[in-house]
Amino acid sequence: MRTLCLALVVVAAAAACSKSDSNPPPAKSGSAAVTAPSPGLAIFVDDQQVATVAPAQLAGWPRLDTLVPIADRRLGQWDEVSLAGGKPAPVAVHAPSSTYPELVPAVFPGADGTPSFGMFDPVELAKHGKPSLREDGLHEIRIKLAQDSGRGQHEQGAGGGTDPTQLKLSIKTPTGEHVVTGTQLLALPREKTPDGTGEGWPLTAILAAAGVPKFEQLVLNDSAGLALNLDKSAFDPSTSVPFVKLNRSGQLRFRIYKKQGDGWTSSGDLRGLTAIEIVK
Repeated sequence: MRTLCLALVVVAAAAACSKSDSNPPPAKSGSAAVTAPSPGLAIFVDDQQVATVAPAQLAGWPRLDTLVPIADRRLGQWDEVSLAGGKPAPVAVHAPSSTYPELVPAVFPGADGTPSFGMFDPVELAKHGKPSLREDGLHEIRIKLAQDSGRGQHEQGAGGGTDPTQLKLSIKTPTGEHVVTGTQLLALPREKTPDGTGEGWPLTAILAAAGVPKFEQLVLNDSAGLALNLDKSAFDPSTSVPFVKLNRSGQLRFRIYKKQGDGWTSSGDLRGLTAIEIVK
């Protein structure tokens, strides 16, 4: 009888140990927890992943060309941008530089916080405004480069442009110097270029905002050291319109639009306008 009791005790103990091993105790307080990786937007160039855009970075509305290696940033070299998201098949944007010559590509958080892509007017992007082309709910962007096409070879710099809010346009007058900041400039209402191809500011509107409503002669200077002399005769809304616009590089580009027949031609091109001197 005693032997039978001992056997039952041994069996019960073994069962208890087996049950304990199948249900290990919970981790102690303060132990490291295993978490899933943070979501992100994968960026590929020619099928090689070059970046993952995390939500915190997406919140800054970065230009897409700033997220790829410097050698791949020339927009003219992009043959196709493929946008993969909630749609059954990826959406393709072919040759974005030539299809949308006045726009720049950027990514930003959509209404639900998921990654979105847009082709933006540079001023609209600086204001976090409305894109001209938009795709939402993305998880992947693939950029295909054109091979041996020569496209994009004229583009200079590291790509991606500069922050237009950091622009400074110096306007020197006989009574002192005024500085128009990028933020002030972006706040000015824009007008269509005389030929209707883009938007920007008549030079007279910029000068008026700087407190220079009247002038007879002035000199414009750009970041490359080029200078252009203008007098009052160059300012005639019906035949000659000096005009400034924000280009895709984040610089102020100056042109004079002149009436020719039923259309307009442009001349006096300055890239990167930085200073205006009122001579008289």
